[in-house]
Amino acid sequence: MDIERQKCAPIYTALERFRKQRVVPFDVPGHKRGRGNPELVELLGERCVNIDVNSMKPLDNLCHPVSVIKEAEELAADAFGAAHAFLMVNGTTSSVQAMILSVCKPGDKIIMPRNVHKSAINALILCGAIPVYIDPKVDTHLGIPLGSELSDARAAVEANPDAVAILINNPTYYGICSDLKGLVKLAHEHHMLALVDEAHGTHLYFGPDLPCSAMEADADMSAVSMHKSGGSLTQSSILLVGPRVNAGYVGQIINLTQTTSASYLLMSSLDISRRNLALRGKESFAKVVNMAQYARHEINDVGGYYAYGTELINGGSIYDFDTTKLAVYTRGIGLTGIEVYDLLRDEYDIQIEFGDLSNMLAYISIGDRIQDIERLVGA
Repeated sequence: MDIERQKCAPIYTALERFRKQRVVPFDVPGHKRGRGNPELVELLGERCVNIDVNSMKPLDNLCHPVSVIKEAEELAADAFGAAHAFLMVNGTTSSVQAMILSVCKPGDKIIMPRNVHKSAINALILCGAIPVYIDPKVDTHLGIPLGSELSDARAAVEANPDAVAILINNPTYYGICSDLKGLVKLAHEHHMLALVDEAHGTHLYFGPDLPCSAMEADADMSAVSMHKSGGSLTQSSILLVGPRVNAGYVGQIINLTQTTSASYLLMSSLDISRRNLALRGKESFAKVVNMAQYARHEINDVGGYYAYGTELINGGSIYDFDTTKLAVYTRGIGLTGIEVYDLLRDEYDIQIEFGDLSNMLAYISIGDRIQDIERLVGA
């Protein structure tokens, strides 16, 4: 990574330059810098609506980037260790679908775990590919699905040598990681592409002592949800592409479904967040890991709850564990995770990520503070 170059944020810089020019708008959006919708200005602020603009010469165009957006994508590729990166504004749903649509044609087989995100299933509907499912093992005590075992993936590959790709979830919502390097190697040995749904793994590229990232494992494409743990605005994402894949063709596939009115609020947030992670990510995620580990220790001292972590690692279905994920088993106190979710929200004004029949998940990232962790633990 070129640290000196990573200090640049070309989309942000272009927007700041544009904002100071006081250009008279006779293009969309129709709110005209907020003048046509004062309530919107009151809600979002003048600076925000002033840069909610359309594509134009000095600001480039996401559908065919040639200047500042192209430079921002090159910087993202450098930061994440990819051959190419695409800024995505239709969420990581569109990133996952672009991966699958880029490699699968009607009738092609793709090997994937059964607990994939619905975006992957919808991509199969769109392209007519045939899924070959790997059933993930389940921790029957915690009630959570685990990662893809290498032996199960190998069996699926050997039974379906005509498959074109393997899709891997890494990490899962609960922090479970598969043997990513082993799975990628398996795919390549059988002339298949390795695609990774890395929606919950942005931080793996920047944090110290965290599980392996997709690009580090030599995967061919990865869908990275920058807004989840990377600090960008909701709905913004990055699609990473490795050297084995034709990035020009992937761009054509993206343009089949992605908006032609890309939000500069989303794109600039990706640009700024990439710079922040490249320059300060290691330090920031070291703090995140420390906060999550502190919370895990304190919660386990309460009794009845079980905040699980690296002790689950078994070298197979739990090859590694993402310690930033604060997943807590709640049945020991006689409550479901859903009930704990509701209690925290309704009684303590604490919003966690989700609750299921046995667990709750608190998502800890770069915006959290130790006093917030104390409040969660104290509740």
